[in-house]
Amino acid sequence: MAGRQSGTVVGLAWCASFLAAAALFGQQTATEDSGLVIRSNTSLVQVRVVAEDSKGRPVTDLQRTDFQIEDDRKPQPITLFSADRGTRPAPPAASNPSADQSAGSHQSASPEEAPAGYSLLLLDWLNTKYTDRLFAQEQVLKLLKNFQPRQRVAIYLLDREPRLLHDFTSGMDELRQAVEDAGVGFPDPQDDPPGRFDARYSGKGGGGNTEEQIFFWQNRILDTLHTLEVVADHLAHVPGRKSLIWLSPGFPITLDGNVVKGARPDELNFIRNIERALARLNKADIAAYTVAACGLSLTCRSYGDSLNELPSRTGGTIFAGRNDLDEGMRLALEDMRVSYTLGFHVPESAAPGIHEIRVRVNRPGVKLRYRESYELAGSVR
Repeated sequence: MAGRQSGTVVGLAWCASFLAAAALFGQQTATEDSGLVIRSNTSLVQVRVVAEDSKGRPVTDLQRTDFQIEDDRKPQPITLFSADRGTRPAPPAASNPSADQSAGSHQSASPEEAPAGYSLLLLDWLNTKYTDRLFAQEQVLKLLKNFQPRQRVAIYLLDREPRLLHDFTSGMDELRQAVEDAGVGFPDPQDDPPGRFDARYSGKGGGGNTEEQIFFWQNRILDTLHTLEVVADHLAHVPGRKSLIWLSPGFPITLDGNVVKGARPDELNFIRNIERALARLNKADIAAYTVAACGLSLTCRSYGDSLNELPSRTGGTIFAGRNDLDEGMRLALEDMRVSYTLGFHVPESAAPGIHEIRVRVNRPGVKLRYRESYELAGSVR
């Protein structure tokens, strides 16, 4: 599993970068009201909540008394409440030169408009075919040219050699240059079915050797999940609101005949691996957003199971079935502009381990998004 080994080495190198960045960010956000973070040495659990009406618009006027929160289905008193109701709407994507200049005028936020947390854009070239990477890269560059987010943004590349392209910054020009310099890699032979004279050809319906295809998928899926865990572990050190935007076609949670011709039903499933990655993301208080890199392509296959699972269980959303991927990424960056933070103290009798979180609101028609759990590691008192 050479891919996993190289990913681990890069992850270790990235760890030093993130720990240094975390120390810096901690100094910068220590006095900001929005810099709320769960820490392992406190009994206070903080849950970030996004509230939307039936049309998906943010609900901005909720108060502490409107919410109820549960720990393992037991109601808890809300001991901390804060609301970030958004100081200004983010500028829309530019469609002409004058609009470009207008977007550029937002390069710095006023003191009342402090950066609203940190977002990591994960470009998944490992699971995206070469031709679709070209389109996805074009959409990323379009976003970085025309939109100035309120939060700091970093970009990580998931490829055969995963790496951090650029650390957190408010400079979109720097990020755009990093994406251009990284390119989109090279075509992967596994993207196309083998022909009759290919060593991978099995002679059964024109498909490749079943065992080799399963091995290929297994490595790719495990490398992807490993990268998500690495990202979660290192973002855990970064304070404030955090989001992960995964630009990808996703991957199958279960390998069977629909994915690999000749594979048995439920040949391999990665449910436990998914659960472990989700636990890491929730522990780090990261909202995951997925943007389907295939767009409306007829040659690119998306895997909705994985693309839906991550955001639905961490408080994010999915953007799929459209070609304007830049709009999906913009919406993800804007999503937590209006949010609420609820806090409760861990009950005296709470046992170490994973605890389920439930949040309710007493206003009809309001939908809430939030992380589904927190982890209690040993005694917190």
